[in-house]
Amino acid sequence: MATSFLNRSSQPLMQPPSKKLKGVGASWKIFQTENLGREGKIFGLQDLFARDFDSKSNANNSVKSNGRDSATSTNVSNLSSNRFYTLRLEHRIGGPTASHRNEERILLFRSDKPGAIAKIIYSSSLPDGAETELNVARPRSSSKSSECESGLSSAASAAQAKIHVLDVKAPYRGKDLGGLLFSEAITSLKSKYCNPLDEDDDDADGAANISESSGTESDGASSKKLSGMKRRRTYDVECVLDAEEDTSRHGKLVQFYEDLGCKVKSSNRIQYVNNNDTETYRKVPMRIDLHAYRNECPTKKERARMRRKKFTHLLSSSKGSFLPIKLVGPLGKLLVRCFATGQEQQLDWLATESPEGIQFCTTHGHLLLASPAGAVYLLSPDDQDLDSSDLDIDAEELNKWTHFVPCHISDNEDNEGDGDSTSSQVSSSNNDLWVMRTCHGTFLTADSLKHTLSCTRLPSFWQACGANLSLVCTSDTPPRRHHYRKCWKFQTYDYVMSMRSRFLNFSLGKATLIEALGWIDSFPAHPFHSWSSDDANAVKEDTGIKSSSPSLRTLSFIMAETAREEGLPDWVQLVALLHELGEAVKVLDPTHTGDMADSIYDWTISSRSRVVGCKPPQRATFSEYRHLNMDLEDSRYNTDLGVYEPHCGLQNVSLMWTGCEYMYYLLKHNRSTIPEEGLAMIRYFLLGDWHEHNEYSAITNDDDADVMPFVAEFDALRRRVRLKSVDCNDLSDEQCSALWDSYYIHIAAKYNCDHVFNW
Repeated sequence: MATSFLNRSSQPLMQPPSKKLKGVGASWKIFQTENLGREGKIFGLQDLFARDFDSKSNANNSVKSNGRDSATSTNVSNLSSNRFYTLRLEHRIGGPTASHRNEERILLFRSDKPGAIAKIIYSSSLPDGAETELNVARPRSSSKSSECESGLSSAASAAQAKIHVLDVKAPYRGKDLGGLLFSEAITSLKSKYCNPLDEDDDDADGAANISESSGTESDGASSKKLSGMKRRRTYDVECVLDAEEDTSRHGKLVQFYEDLGCKVKSSNRIQYVNNNDTETYRKVPMRIDLHAYRNECPTKKERARMRRKKFTHLLSSSKGSFLPIKLVGPLGKLLVRCFATGQEQQLDWLATESPEGIQFCTTHGHLLLASPAGAVYLLSPDDQDLDSSDLDIDAEELNKWTHFVPCHISDNEDNEGDGDSTSSQVSSSNNDLWVMRTCHGTFLTADSLKHTLSCTRLPSFWQACGANLSLVCTSDTPPRRHHYRKCWKFQTYDYVMSMRSRFLNFSLGKATLIEALGWIDSFPAHPFHSWSSDDANAVKEDTGIKSSSPSLRTLSFIMAETAREEGLPDWVQLVALLHELGEAVKVLDPTHTGDMADSIYDWTISSRSRVVGCKPPQRATFSEYRHLNMDLEDSRYNTDLGVYEPHCGLQNVSLMWTGCEYMYYLLKHNRSTIPEEGLAMIRYFLLGDWHEHNEYSAITNDDDADVMPFVAEFDALRRRVRLKSVDCNDLSDEQCSALWDSYYIHIAAKYNCDHVFNW
């Protein structure tokens, strides 16, 4: 009986490699990171979202190309033909089109065409007998206490305002643009009636800062400067509106306004109106009360808050344009913690761009803020009143904390020269990877367990989708994309035939399977998640989580033990233990396979496969790289059948040359008695297009349908185990030896897998 590979008395036939070998791309830093976009400027909204932008509304007006032309003709820096546009707000007062006294309009425009796509119309007036000029310089009282106790709090009546129209055109609904217009109108009314200070008076504010912070001037001098501040009388505002809704939206519009802070006026009756369009509408009277600022002696922090609020509203922003977007994780829209309450909320965002980067705000003026400690908060305008050391900063510094700089991660490694004509261009794929860098040198990420936003020193990668305007935090990584790109480039029909000719004569050497298990302890279980030691240390400091990958041997034993715990047949347990052993070829063939794996392309890694010699499915993994595969230009290989007979069965076709494909033929060649279903698991679990999406129907047959459930179940088992083992500790030599000697060696003997194999 064979003994454990850990306790053999004789020398192994091949020396195992030193631990641990370089993974596929040891760090994201080896990939080209592009910090600047068009004309040497920071990447903006167009760079992120122009690809497939507004594809639903433009679908009938565009011609979709395919093949090499569609993949190479355009890059991220040249997307003017995609009808990209941003949105902008415009505030208008009065004018010849006004139909109400003191009418104001806030209009929403697309940047690429005239005509408003949404609007809010409102009017307002002062109480009877009130001052007609709001911005009035008021003399300073000789008594400080009398100034603070008089004036605002004694206002006898409120200003009146009414929302006459709030309308968003049908194609643009569902993005809370109505909420944006309403919030901007309310902000405008507050600024006009409720704020006692002239926010544009920077000189006065500077004088206040001198008097409160420097302590170098006398009280008399500081009082003289403060007396020059422009103050104005403030008023409460009663703003009314009618929520007019038809029977199909009964209650929805009222709820919309209630979410914005309005209340139904119980003293007014609901009116029912027929507009001669066969529909009956009801008008629900509603109101929202805006309260004036009551303190005529604002502190330094209160004045700073008023200044900081200037950049939280889009109308007063110099950035001008924005897009409504979603920040999405694996489970949907990501949560963000409110700075004031600690509650987590799920929100839609408005993204604006400036020379400092991208800023995310809500329709109510809340901002996404990254703190130096790595926390990400939702900061409301009122949050800035809090007595917090984290936010005891000036407006300029706070503005930096709310900006995120997009950096594009190229699919190419630095100095890579693979002959690809597109290697010098930014990829045109919708799945380009981006990182969002903060001013603190950290990166925006999504906590996969808590489903919340945070920042770490090790980046997470985002994919921007122009079709639905979302930034998606993805598990994809530059090493993974690089590997699949190479798969498409190298794995042609001729390449697979040459690899079969080279390796299927099994002349590399002799070794037992248990020796091979010892060798794969040198390879990472998650090669696409491999980081450099510096990266791993940064993650551990930020999160307390070990980020180095466990070994492939550990993953194999964990998967076998999981199959055992779930009561699966012993041959399934054995398949789970052995299916990754194809990577051992890098040890048996170091001068060819090993060197190539380190420098060019590692075919031994288990990655999603496809049939070669016929047309690959459109949904194939990383299909955006299909233009790199020369078989698509060969009429012998670019049809559904290709070189195969109809319904010949997967057993008679050639798959991509992978470690699992090699392992399948190795077991058959060495007379393993593992059932055919088990061998099918090893060969086909990577062929997800077949067992998940029923592709290759032209070449599959009934025999394939019989084994498909076994293959799908094995693939699901493997996925569960890989997720569970991302951050697990390696099994020790003693633990692996005990498992083999006490259990798995007997199953290997049962299925004739305990002898020396020809590799």
